Amino acid sequence: MTAGEPEALGEIGRFLLRFSREGFSGVLRVEGGPGGALWVRDGLVMAATTPAAPGPESLLLRSGRVSEKDWTDAYATGAPAGRLAAELAGRGVIGEAALEAVCLAALFDAVFAIVLSGVESCAAEPAGPGDRLPLLPVLPGIGHDRLARETARRMEHAERWRRLGLSMRVRPVPPVVPAPTLLGADRIRRAVLERATGRRTPRDIAFVLGKGLFAVMSEIARMLEEKVLDLGETASAAGGAPVPAPEEDAGESAAARLPRRRPGTSKINEVLAPTGGGQVLARPLLALRSLPQEAEEAGPAGE
Repeated sequence: MTAGEPEALGEIGRFLLRFSREGFSGVLRVEGGPGGALWVRDGLVMAATTPAAPGPESLLLRSGRVSEKDWTDAYATGAPAGRLAAELAGRGVIGEAALEAVCLAALFDAVFAIVLSGVESCAAEPAGPGDRLPLLPVLPGIGHDRLARETARRMEHAERWRRLGLSMRVRPVPPVVPAPTLLGADRIRRAVLERATGRRTPRDIAFVLGKGLFAVMSEIARMLEEKVLDLGETASAAGGAPVPAPEEDAGESAAARLPRRRPGTSKINEVLAPTGGGQVLARPLLALRSLPQEAEEAGPAGE
């Protein structure tokens, strides 16, 4: 491990090093912008979640690797017994190796997003007898040294991105309507460029596509260098430093940019006032119910 790798995790790394020595099992709660949580068993990290990056469920469902029906069926059978991963693989929905790769990618991506967002404080919560493990863990877990190496590698890229003005808060946009030749055959490039409308942050695009935050930011950085994207109004003219942009729904369509009426001006509520006691029930969201801070719950509702 090189000299810079332990520092990549900062305070998180100091906790994980101690956990490794003590064989700690429990959860490391991280406060920051927005923070997250790391699940640890016997000193090894099994899972990590944050609202800043898609978790395993989003990576599986939004990417199309697993259908909602297959997920729902497997969840109903496997989740209560803590066997969701085995149920997905046993049904032939996804192979064991592919599922493990997705879970590991989500873990690395979550820790990267937590560190990139900024860590304010950490607090360890030892495991209790009634605690439930994450439904899609990486078993038996990964050590703090491997996690530090991977995070350091990603943070080196992030440092170069800063010189382009790229951060998690910017909302990239093509300088002109992209021509088909700019879209190219690269699927992730095409997908990112089609959704870089000036209304979505890299995190929003990652959730919509079911791709990792690091992968999406890497592609945005390449397109910034090639002048295929720019940072629009989310970066200042001086130095390209990112500035806050108004909060918007990442799943809004282009129609949302049309002028909006003020509530009540159409009188539609008076015309369509309910006459009975019925109510419309929204379709419940799929979520990893055992993870109270699951990133998917914070993700955009979709296209």
